[in-house]
Amino acid sequence: MLGLLLLLLFAFFAWLMFARVMPALLALPAMAIAVAALVQLPLNNILNDVIAAGAVKLAPAYVAVFAGAMLGRVMITTGIAEEIIKRAAEFGGERPGVVAGALMFVTAVLFTSLTGLGAIIMVGSLVLPIMMSLGVPRRMAAVLFLMAYATGFIFNLALWRLYQDLLQIAPTGTLPPEVSRFAVGLLLITVSAVTIHAALAARATRGASFWAVATRSELLQRSAGRRLPLLAFLTPFVPLVLYLGFGWNQIPAFIGGALYGVLTTQPRLSIRTLSASAVRGLEDGAPAIILMIGIGMLLNALTLPDVKTALAPIVTAVPLRSPIAYILFFSLLSPLALYRGPFNLFGVGAGVYSIMFAAGVLPALALLAAVMSITQVQTVCDPTNTHNVWVANFTGVSVEEITRQTIITMMLTCFGGLLLGAWMFLL
Repeated sequence: MLGLLLLLLFAFFAWLMFARVMPALLALPAMAIAVAALVQLPLNNILNDVIAAGAVKLAPAYVAVFAGAMLGRVMITTGIAEEIIKRAAEFGGERPGVVAGALMFVTAVLFTSLTGLGAIIMVGSLVLPIMMSLGVPRRMAAVLFLMAYATGFIFNLALWRLYQDLLQIAPTGTLPPEVSRFAVGLLLITVSAVTIHAALAARATRGASFWAVATRSELLQRSAGRRLPLLAFLTPFVPLVLYLGFGWNQIPAFIGGALYGVLTTQPRLSIRTLSASAVRGLEDGAPAIILMIGIGMLLNALTLPDVKTALAPIVTAVPLRSPIAYILFFSLLSPLALYRGPFNLFGVGAGVYSIMFAAGVLPALALLAAVMSITQVQTVCDPTNTHNVWVANFTGVSVEEITRQTIITMMLTCFGGLLLGAWMFLL
């Protein structure tokens, strides 16, 4: 009976977020308190064990978000990100197809390090007008930009920190090398899916003129400022190299990238630039950080003994250790990642995944592969994402139309990731 009541509580708060009655920033801590109250946890324990302890449970994750946002601000302030985008546009010259591909590649690279809506706005404000000037229809430009963003986000180290804390995989070190290998495989699957989607959409959409002749002046208006040194263009890769190559934690890896960025562009202004970037980075990362505070509270509530006892029989009812069941279950239900639903890492899904992990329904790495695969659906398709809303408004299309245009492609991407995850971690 208690398990059913908890599921109904989940459904109620999911509806509140779906109907936009309550934002996830408030719904998640409210759900945590409601779960604790439902199992009759004393008030002092709710205040101390759920609210206070939960607020700092994911501290490493949101400090990583802050550090990543700081690096993003360094790249914006020094002009690194803008210059990379402009060089990519110039690289294609009068070949719009090459320019569009180069811009998507650069967008993906940038978002391995950049985080926050501010970074989306900065990059999108540069990339989207150039793409649309090539003859790419507004809807297609919005879709391709979001897909490129999701491609790079596979390797975003701030997101990896959240995975570590959520599933308690190497919480004090770096993720196992198997995760990096899976991420590379998921990257190849995503790139293939995006390429096929772009080719089919260009063929089917009237007005798409990737191969139309266009002059450089029509594609790009360069500023008259000095060019940055080529070494500065390596800044987005520095955190990945430090993390994957040298075993640094995400936080010092991001800080190392920020230092590299200022020293290769504005060494005399490095202290001022870093200070300003830290303040602006905190502003950029604040929405994600507040959301993670609520996720931490929900995780603490869902790991209460009475809650785990009530939900464990329900969660373990599906035989997910079978590779076929694993693939079909998560791929067919991946749309539940939309609208902050039960598979949304930044919504109710944070609780669902934590219960699955605590109940031992899957090996931790197999569950992580499922989370990473489903996150691709959420990142591109979820109409409640702030970045989806901004891109839709900027390009003048409906946010729901973006979901309709991308859901099949991203579900197939998720399916491919689950095939790879089953092969690597369940066979």
